[in-house]
Amino acid sequence: MTHFQKRIILLFTWSLLAFDLFAQPAISYTPIANDSLQLLTIKNAVHQRYLKDSASITGENKKYIIKEYRGRYEFINDMFTQKELMASAETDNYLSSLVNEIFKGNPELKQLGTHFHFSRVYWPNASSTGEGTIIFNIGLFSKLDNESQVAFVLCHELAHLYLDHMNKTILQYVSTLYSDEVQQELKDIKRSQYEKNKQLDNMAKGLVFKSRRHGRQHESEADSMGLVFLQHTSFNVKEALTSLALLDDIDKDKYEPVAGLKRYLNFPEYPFQEKWIKKEEAFFGGVADTKLTSKEEDSLKTHPDCKARIVKLSPSVEKLRSNPGNNFVVSEAKFNELKERFKFEIIEFCFVSRRISHCLYYAMELFETHPGNAYLVTMIGKCLTSLYENQKKHTLNQVADLPSPYADKNYNTLLEFIQKISLRDIAAFSYYFLKQYENKLSADKNFIAAFEQSKINFQTH
Repeated sequence: MTHFQKRIILLFTWSLLAFDLFAQPAISYTPIANDSLQLLTIKNAVHQRYLKDSASITGENKKYIIKEYRGRYEFINDMFTQKELMASAETDNYLSSLVNEIFKGNPELKQLGTHFHFSRVYWPNASSTGEGTIIFNIGLFSKLDNESQVAFVLCHELAHLYLDHMNKTILQYVSTLYSDEVQQELKDIKRSQYEKNKQLDNMAKGLVFKSRRHGRQHESEADSMGLVFLQHTSFNVKEALTSLALLDDIDKDKYEPVAGLKRYLNFPEYPFQEKWIKKEEAFFGGVADTKLTSKEEDSLKTHPDCKARIVKLSPSVEKLRSNPGNNFVVSEAKFNELKERFKFEIIEFCFVSRRISHCLYYAMELFETHPGNAYLVTMIGKCLTSLYENQKKHTLNQVADLPSPYADKNYNTLLEFIQKISLRDIAAFSYYFLKQYENKLSADKNFIAAFEQSKINFQTH
């Protein structure tokens, strides 16, 4: 499963905001704190599982398989290093309650030795790493509509583990790459005098094609097996199809930042200029305007082939419609609460992990439905200050993505805007944006700190 991004939102009109900019109820947000002892316990368990799995490998390709297991372990370990994994009693208990509902109807799944974790990352995905770890990104959770959709995703990932897809993929990869046929082909290419790189590219494309074909088969198998698990629960089995339909469109951003930029960064002392958002025929030599085929667009999705998967799964779901189940089984209130909090948590994680362009995009989007929110006001100011400081140090590319044909067009709009504005522009944006909240948020220490820094930057110019 690939990794990518994003979200859905309602747009408030400027007339409503202008009528009552500060009167909206402030939603208090405090970042969810991790239980460091719990994280250490999880990390040790992952390491022990890696050692156990590696010790069980035999055969002529043993060292290559262990090398792949090592790569998988390092991938999971990086999540701890990057502080992606969430470990709090509140979120863990809720996730465990959903999983227990699945285990209740499928007791055989308890034998898999699975452990489930929320990840703070923004891209809408969930994954089973193959050795018992199942990760559910809050970027996906915050876009789902009910617990049954969450349950289907969990059942799908449990199916990958139950059917041993990841380990089978590793074995297939190793047996193919180190087969006599492939090794002989590599030797022939090495001895050839012409077009070595082209031959290697063609060979690599062939291996990738085979891998993708098996990957698509595994996704469909996990859908079917996941539906079997889901039908043994009280969750609504029809939500399996709505989940796939949602995933098919989940990478397309619904938030268009132009209106927000013109609204929030327009001040009497520093009027907004249309040139900052003017769409050019080609950006960076036409890179941002590159047209992708429908197949290329689908292959870049976090969840490709969803339409085909829906067609395959629909007949099985139709047979179960007489007893669909319930959309919510554990707690509708807790689901909605976490869904809302996770939107803020994504913004916080983007900021602390120095993904500032993403942070600004998500903060502006959420600000549409939470105008005047102290956390969001402060975060937008902090993002602008970070852009200022990094542009000044010529390190902007470390915190802001460049426009790309592979990024969503709405996100690209913000990226192009960031590339066009000057150092003085950013300093003015941050200062004047925060200044309008100076009286309202004078008791908020985080706001005051951000405002004072923006004032220093602005006075420098």
